[in-house]
Amino acid sequence: MDFRFLAVARVACALGLMLLALVPETRATQALPECMLSLSGRITDHESREGLPGATVVVLETQQATQTDAAGNYHLHVCAGSYHLQISYVGYSPEAAEMRVDGALIRNFQLHPDAVLLKGALVQGQRVTAPITQPTATLSGAALQQTRGQALGEALQKMSGVTAIQTGPGIFKPMIHGLHSNRVTVLNNGVRQEGQQWGVEHGPEIDPFTASRLTVVKGAASVRYGSDAIGGVVLVEPNPLRDSAGIGADLNLVGMSNNGLGAASAMVEGNAGRLPALSGRIQGTLRRAGTMQTPDYYLKNSGFAEQNFSAALGWRKATYGLEVFYSQFNTRIGILPASHAGSKTDLLLAVARPEPLETTGFSYDIDRAYQHVRHDIAKLTGFVRTGAAGRLQLTLAQQADYRDEYDKFRPRNDNLASLNRPELSYTNRTSTGELLWEHAPWHQFTGSLGLAGTYQFNRYADGSRQFIPYYTNLTGGVFWIEKWQQGNWLLEGGLRLDRRDLAVKRGDRSATGTFFVDRSRFQFTTPAASLGATYDPTAHLTLSVNTGLTRRAPAANERFSEGVHNGMYELGNDLVPGATPLKPETAFNSGITVSWHTNPRFNGEVTLYQNRILDFIYQVPLTEPVQTVRGSHISWQYQQTDATFRGLDLNASYQLTTAWLLGAKGSVVRTRDTRADEWQILMPADRVETTLRHDWHKPATRLRGGYAQLGVVAVARQTRVPDNYEARDLLAPPAGYTLLNLETGTTIQWGRLPLTVSVAASNLLNQRYRDYLNRYRYFTDEMGRNVTLRLHIPLELTPTPH
Repeated sequence: MDFRFLAVARVACALGLMLLALVPETRATQALPECMLSLSGRITDHESREGLPGATVVVLETQQATQTDAAGNYHLHVCAGSYHLQISYVGYSPEAAEMRVDGALIRNFQLHPDAVLLKGALVQGQRVTAPITQPTATLSGAALQQTRGQALGEALQKMSGVTAIQTGPGIFKPMIHGLHSNRVTVLNNGVRQEGQQWGVEHGPEIDPFTASRLTVVKGAASVRYGSDAIGGVVLVEPNPLRDSAGIGADLNLVGMSNNGLGAASAMVEGNAGRLPALSGRIQGTLRRAGTMQTPDYYLKNSGFAEQNFSAALGWRKATYGLEVFYSQFNTRIGILPASHAGSKTDLLLAVARPEPLETTGFSYDIDRAYQHVRHDIAKLTGFVRTGAAGRLQLTLAQQADYRDEYDKFRPRNDNLASLNRPELSYTNRTSTGELLWEHAPWHQFTGSLGLAGTYQFNRYADGSRQFIPYYTNLTGGVFWIEKWQQGNWLLEGGLRLDRRDLAVKRGDRSATGTFFVDRSRFQFTTPAASLGATYDPTAHLTLSVNTGLTRRAPAANERFSEGVHNGMYELGNDLVPGATPLKPETAFNSGITVSWHTNPRFNGEVTLYQNRILDFIYQVPLTEPVQTVRGSHISWQYQQTDATFRGLDLNASYQLTTAWLLGAKGSVVRTRDTRADEWQILMPADRVETTLRHDWHKPATRLRGGYAQLGVVAVARQTRVPDNYEARDLLAPPAGYTLLNLETGTTIQWGRLPLTVSVAASNLLNQRYRDYLNRYRYFTDEMGRNVTLRLHIPLELTPTPH
């Protein structure tokens, strides 16, 4: 154990754990009539802290509405109970909040600038996410803006407990509490993202610019989202379609110094004034990066290019609604040449070198080896209110994922080489459907019943290598979730049952084409159950506990992958001579969260969890490289064991003064292979991040507030590895590292446009280091110093009436 790191972590956590206190709350002690409880507060600008006169506050349950006075104050009278509030103001992003009222309550809100000037405004209640008993983390508003230009998996690492399996500078696969890939479900605008999840170097095919909020449910959420959510869920959520007449737009521009990244994302949305139920939105993103630079050299063929777009059209009335959504994601990503070697000797030399043999200058060129991926989603969703009984919602989606992978070396046949075809070419098509009925509140109970189904087939093109066999996956499930809320208590429970039918066809080739030599069919029944509770003993303290049982069936790649893939050689468990066929995983998870919140000074949250997974499926590197006609490759093999995951997530903040905020976040994961009685491989190292932020408030100038933030990220060396690790991996875990980051920004009022500008410098001291969870750690260092410039421009295109 690294005691120096633990000492640093303890000092950082003693200084404060990061959870910004933006919403002070107090409760009066005097008794009041049941329906004359005072609900009041102040609405202010997040940057200047000035009151916002005329802001609208709506209580969604009762449809009570009021506007703030000249100082930004509002006041309502309500009955005792739980409520959802919607706060909106022209030129600002709306806010939603949930609260329990059992006495006079003061609740303040700070809104973030968004749009400029609206021709008119129509206040409508929006659906808000129901509270859950599991720990969650959210990126939205200014925090999300600070990640613009990054890949989805990279942006999610802003949250404690979330890391990423990384392949170079362009591929990040989110990891929650040590689990990733087929155990983390990603929902893209309400659609379960389905593609080629079988590669750890396959990042989610999602454009983060489409999201106005990123939410991570940390821990098994299989009852609601299916058995693959054994490790957690990532929700990528755009804003609801515009409900006020007019046309608005949004422009984000990002530039980075290290790899020359440039990103531009634009969105235009509108609402028909004469048809207020009709709204639409179009959005597009261009993102391109060149050669990444470490502190000492450029990393050859490390660029990427991305072009994405999406469109949505909706018709919404009070009792029914319909929305159509389409998106397309396109990317081309270079793969490190050093990961491809002609012989075992060359491969071992490449691993032993302090830097790759092939280095280069800066370039935007992307040569072999590289990936080319396209992902399409078409979604139709609609709802209808079933009278006083509740609400019925249907979501249908069709996805197509096209993946081409090109090796470094072309075929030796000149005729084939001249065609420049991909060595791996796969098409994955998925149809999903969900029917959800949410019943109306009944005696403090709210809940939902649902049916879900998936039909998926995976094919590889003629002339392509068979790395994953043909397979067809048919899944059907039914679930029931119920919540009971009374006073300071919230109880939640759910049940789910899925049935999966996996049919696999492994092929061979002859002069006449492809024929199948092995046909296999696997059927699994996977139940899930969960139970949780949340208790608010005081206005500032919340206690949550949850537990659950989940089963997950093995995926096709875990059983039958075989061959070279992005410079690595992978082998499925069922193809290992003498191996026992994989069985479904069974997970028993539990966790407890303590949150101290809405306090003027100190706020924090700590989560303790344990996940016991029987028959845990994982990949392990083999020390003996595999030699094929395509060269020598690091080899990985799937196998199964029992594992126990334990850990801690920590967030806190302390408001030193009105201008200075000290924050910290940290995470610890401990994973044991209980069959072999040793540590599990490829788990996140201990990490802690501390920040010191200063805010300026200049309401009398064109600068609408500003901030500067200094951050220190410390990651320990991963010493908890399997026994005899040196004999079981080509390279020992790298040393720990400490990075210094600096960021500053402000909002400039340019006429009627609030321009948000920020400059961020990461790895400010140009530290040389390698990360244990990066597959490139065998060959190269991480990115050196990088300066990022971000510009956000909200626009209102509706002509201003005279």
